[in-house]
Amino acid sequence: MKKLVILIFAFTVFIACENKQRTDNQTIEDNQKALQPTADKFPVMAIDTPSVDLGTLMQGDTIMHVYNFKNTGNMPLVLSNVNASCGCTTPSYSTEPVAPGERGFITVKFNSKGKEGKLNKTVTAYANTKPAENTVSFKIEVLTKK
Repeated sequence: MKKLVILIFAFTVFIACENKQRTDNQTIEDNQKALQPTADKFPVMAIDTPSVDLGTLMQGDTIMHVYNFKNTGNMPLVLSNVNASCGCTTPSYSTEPVAPGERGFITVKFNSKGKEGKLNKTVTAYANTKPAENTVSFKIEVLTKK
């Protein structure tokens, strides 16, 4: 009898865990579907100043710039990744969904070590927008120490 009670208890726990896993997975799938753009619902990344001139910098120095944007669409905007055109530029960005009408950011840090002259750099933000690629850029002149 004791073995039967233990067996029934173990089976009940197994079934409860199985149902919990299905519920969690369904919630994740529902959230992902809710953030997929459609013909009539999609986020729009309106970048305040998509291209900037950061002036001059001495070789070896670093500089940071923040690109601010507003979601002018009608559903949450989610940045999935942000890539720089070169290893000298390190991006960071809003990791939480940006609701319609709200603002987000992309911060870039440029390291001029080993660079010189006039440079143009781009950073591409991948989001659930149409198109998925959103590009910002900057130009900078790196002066060498004499």
